[in-house]
Amino acid sequence: MSRTTNGASAGSGDARDSGGSRVRLSGSLSAPRVDVLDLLRAVRRSACDSRKILLCLWGLLWFVLVGLVVIAAARTFLLGGWGEQFVATVLRPAVAVTGLWRAVIAEGAFGTLALTAVSLWLVGTLVGSVFGLAVTRMAAVELTCDRRADYGEAMRFARRHWHWAVLTPGALLAGALLLAGLAAALFAIGRWTPWLVVLAAPAALIVSVAAIVLVFGLVVGGTIGRSTIATEWSDAFDAITRVYGYSFTHAYRLIAYRLGAGVALLGAALARGLRAALVLVAFLLALVLGLGRVRAEELLESALLEPVGALPVPATAAGWTIVVCASLLLTWTVARLLVMRIVLGQAVYLLLRLRVDRVPIDNIDGYRPDDSAYDPTAQGFTLVEVEEEIRAEPRS
Repeated sequence: MSRTTNGASAGSGDARDSGGSRVRLSGSLSAPRVDVLDLLRAVRRSACDSRKILLCLWGLLWFVLVGLVVIAAARTFLLGGWGEQFVATVLRPAVAVTGLWRAVIAEGAFGTLALTAVSLWLVGTLVGSVFGLAVTRMAAVELTCDRRADYGEAMRFARRHWHWAVLTPGALLAGALLLAGLAAALFAIGRWTPWLVVLAAPAALIVSVAAIVLVFGLVVGGTIGRSTIATEWSDAFDAITRVYGYSFTHAYRLIAYRLGAGVALLGAALARGLRAALVLVAFLLALVLGLGRVRAEELLESALLEPVGALPVPATAAGWTIVVCASLLLTWTVARLLVMRIVLGQAVYLLLRLRVDRVPIDNIDGYRPDDSAYDPTAQGFTLVEVEEEIRAEPRS
């Protein structure tokens, strides 16, 4: 893949973040170094972008809607009655999930539980391969280039490359499930005669090890494949190769970086959660001071307590207002944490490129203009074919 650089030297230089400040790099190409604090500041600035938060909100909305349909389908398979189960799942999602778990345990339908979990994972992967890939693309541009990410360019990129983002983890999971099924099929031939088990056991062991290798790359590699696609314009094969190159050759470094990102995300979650809690407390105090204690308690009861013999929704417009305000605050907080997680994953990828591949961040140009910029016909030009006769020169 041909890639242009932004003009910085390979030995030392500065990489700008989205806010215009540079991430300081020093050292030679064989031993690059980066100020982690500067990188974290760039990550924090990139994660505060409201456009990324809105993209994550859209992704959350789609995941919740489709996830409720999956839960309702699983409950219908176990309990029957699609219409009744769908309405119950939409109105009482928490009760529906706990009821599904109890039904699985009571009937021993763990295969249904596994199929439901895989379906929810697939829904999350599909949603993340569109909205999550767009956010990752914006973070890649902002952390590697001296420019602010463009929302339209990120969405066009996601629409053109979402299938690679799905295929990367999907191929790993499908391969692991296929190998697990093959191992079970090898042992199944032992039903004919116990002597065949002796022949099938070594082959089943090798197949099981291969399945664990695929699962290990899927779990440890995490979102490295998506970051590879968003930064390098790679396909699924290149992304899977990069995932296993980091997961096995430099597993300790990858795990350490992901643990560090997890600590940073935990700190952000505590800070965001504390901030949201303080806002809710201030909102509650204002409600009590404005309406009085008795009226405020009645309003909160109408908003939070489920009425007997009626739909589990607030009975008054004031109750709806309280629920909507609290839900918007909590949903916005969750979306900000999702953006922080995606941007931290992109930072982990850049650190791996820096430490493992010895490629300075200022040599990674995550930005490439839209393909129409290279297409003369898209800019209004007409291509004319010119034929020219080239005469052969006589040999001396």
